[in-house]
Amino acid sequence: MGLAEIFDPADIWGTQQDKRAANAKAAIDEGLGYASQSDKQNRILYQDYLDKVKGTYGGQADKVGQYTEALEQLDPYDAGQFGDNYDKTIDDFYSKFANQRKQQATDAITNSMANAGNMFSSDYTNALAAKQQALASEEWDKAFDKYQADRTRALNEFSTNANIGQQTYSNMYNKNKDLLGMSQNAQDNIMNAFGQYTSNLANQNNTLAQSQMNAANAKAQIENSKKGLLGRIFG
Repeated sequence: MGLAEIFDPADIWGTQQDKRAANAKAAIDEGLGYASQSDKQNRILYQDYLDKVKGTYGGQADKVGQYTEALEQLDPYDAGQFGDNYDKTIDDFYSKFANQRKQQATDAITNSMANAGNMFSSDYTNALAAKQQALASEEWDKAFDKYQADRTRALNEFSTNANIGQQTYSNMYNKNKDLLGMSQNAQDNIMNAFGQYTSNLANQNNTLAQSQMNAANAKAQIENSKKGLLGRIFG
């Protein structure tokens, strides 16, 4: 073993060793600086992403309460019962000329019987009663037909309005429900983005902390590896 291998006169006081250690520490600090700069840039990117998501979905997400309240205040449509809206009877459809026609028929029978000299016979009474019954039945049939036609018309109108009312309610309900769903999805998107944001920050914090710890350990190892005076003389 040569003397130069165990004794380096140029470095007996540790000058070269200190220089090498300083260079190694500088390299560690430079790497740590790069890691710190990368950390800052990543944090800016994470914030930009979160801001972008908020800008895209924030307005819609803020309307969850509005659409929820709109649904809660939307009263179910109730058309009611047709019978509660239609109160006419057959009596409303008797012709105003019914009594006039009845009187004309009675007068005709009376005049006929009077001319025949049968005014006080049973034939007069029977003929008069039969005619009055026939007229009453005829007028009732006419009134009933009119009543049925009017009731059918009113029922169709009631059903049409009820269907329109129900459809209008359904359209309004579905519209608010769909809008609420869109707002809830917007909220979910923001919350997911925020969760990703916080997760990225946590990982970034861990990465930077690990880099700083590794740098500290590396520097400690450099200091521990430095030799004392005797070590530099005798290796």
